[in-house]
Amino acid sequence: MIAPEEYGAALYTLAKSEGENGPVNYLQTLRAIDSLFREQPEYGKLLDSPAIMTEKRLCLIDDAFGMCEQNILNFIKILCEKHALYQLHACVTAFVKRYNEEHSVTEATCVTAREMTQAQHEALYRRLCDITGGEVQLTVKVDPALIGGIVLLVNGRQLDGSVKTRLDTFRSRLAETIV
Repeated sequence: MIAPEEYGAALYTLAKSEGENGPVNYLQTLRAIDSLFREQPEYGKLLDSPAIMTEKRLCLIDDAFGMCEQNILNFIKILCEKHALYQLHACVTAFVKRYNEEHSVTEATCVTAREMTQAQHEALYRRLCDITGGEVQLTVKVDPALIGGIVLLVNGRQLDGSVKTRLDTFRSRLAETIV
């Protein structure tokens, strides 16, 4: 069993040792690799399988990720040797957290009932940058179940201005009302 927070933090420290662009380069590569493993969970299970010899699993990693930075490749191999590739996402999350803290980046998620226009997206982004005083990594999702309005998640706080939530709240208050 590994401690993903410690592994992610150690990888971040290693990235910093490679200069100013090290963390940025690592961040892009780690997000891409994490995305691949999340899209193909069977591959991660294969690489974690004790039924396959370690040397063969490491060769598979070399074949798939040999073009990555050597330290990232070695990091993935360490996780593979410890049968802990299932923890890769948690390690990447810890790396991103450290990166965001040191670079004043705030991650925000916006969920709307319909796709926002480019102007709405830019206005929301600028407003969030003003509020946070730094850069914002904005992810926009569409969920038609909201009916209308917006749900915004910033720094672990959820601001829910959706029509669905308002209707649900109204419905529950109405059900509690004694006539």
